[in-house]
Amino acid sequence: MKHNWVWVAVTLGILFLLLTITVHLRVWQTFDWESLTALQAGLPRALDLPFSVLSLVGSAEVTGLTFLVIVFWARPARRVPFILAFGVATLIELIGKTLVNQPLTPHYLLRYVSLMPILSAGVHPGFSYPSGHALRATFIVIGLIEMLAVSRLRRAPKIALGALLLSFEAVMLVSRVYLAEHWLTDVIGGALLGAAFGLLALVCKINLRAPFLRQLL
Repeated sequence: MKHNWVWVAVTLGILFLLLTITVHLRVWQTFDWESLTALQAGLPRALDLPFSVLSLVGSAEVTGLTFLVIVFWARPARRVPFILAFGVATLIELIGKTLVNQPLTPHYLLRYVSLMPILSAGVHPGFSYPSGHALRATFIVIGLIEMLAVSRLRRAPKIALGALLLSFEAVMLVSRVYLAEHWLTDVIGGALLGAAFGLLALVCKINLRAPFLRQLL
């Protein structure tokens, strides 16, 4: 089973790489534009505020704190893999936003309602791909689902909470495009990146018999 998840993670990583190349070559320009405008036309403006709240929840500050909580509650053998995977994925995100030729969405399409100042909102490496919100949300949801799966809860609550987490993830991804914070390919790329490294973090364990690591954790 462990090797199966490794192959799933590798497959997702390859899909992310292929999408990254085609995004850089501007293959999806028309698709991105039409999907964004269609979504904004199809959903009511009443969603501006609740989706903006989701944007705040998915900010680097809030998701960073959530990630630290997950690391704290994770099994000791999982902690270092979680930290390394999250760090590498975030580094790849920043490199993508620096190098991948994906222009930011037009300012006049933005529907984000500013609720409070967020420091990370002022960080603009230059380009739009991939979505950090999608990356972090996907990574964290995978971690939470794994913790839920090994918990002592009964089967029914596990399924209900798992479905709630997946629904939150889906709405978060839709909100990024609806608010015109990102193109659809940005969101897909971020989700692929977060899923690939989230799964890798789950299948990797650190040998805690090593004295240094035992002291570290």
